[in-house]
Amino acid sequence: MQYYKEINTQDKVIFDTCIFMVGVEKRPTNSNYSLASMQKLFLDVLLVSFKQILIHQIVYNELDDETKNLINQYININITLVNDADLIGSDPEYTQIYNEIKNSELLANNSVLRKNQGEVHSLAYACYHRIPYFSSRDNDACETCEELELLKDVTVVGFEQILAFAFKQTDNSEVHKGQKALYKEFCQKKIRQKEIPPTLGEYVGK
Repeated sequence: MQYYKEINTQDKVIFDTCIFMVGVEKRPTNSNYSLASMQKLFLDVLLVSFKQILIHQIVYNELDDETKNLINQYININITLVNDADLIGSDPEYTQIYNEIKNSELLANNSVLRKNQGEVHSLAYACYHRIPYFSSRDNDACETCEELELLKDVTVVGFEQILAFAFKQTDNSEVHKGQKALYKEFCQKKIRQKEIPPTLGEYVGK
């Protein structure tokens, strides 16, 4: 069975906060989760390979200064910061899309609304502007994208696909080892649900 699907790096993709913050809670005590390590394992490949990266301003605001400095190097090259402040409440179509996503079952819990703000705005922007790819490591956001009819034309790029894409760009065995470790740690829910195989090697077909 083939799991990995190629991503068209020429198409627009909107990235959620958590793609840039993998392992952030462990960074102060474990250098394996440093931003430099994440750059080596997958971030640098993404930032070089994708030609039209969109990041919502709310997502950008959620990032730490170190990550912002990395992203700033690509702004106006292949990264564009986007916003929807002028659309919510003034554009009926956009407002309806935004409210349906915000009130969806997986994202509607008010106690975590602040955490979900970036996902809600990014998904609404992707739907309204017909952005073909939305990428997140957040299961609720990915499942919402798959469940809502209005998001049927937005393709979810899960973290397993991101890791597989980066895996295929290098033959470095040490980098592969790190990518496999991230897959095992951060793709656990899909592995447990048997949506994807237990190892990155199997996922990419090697």
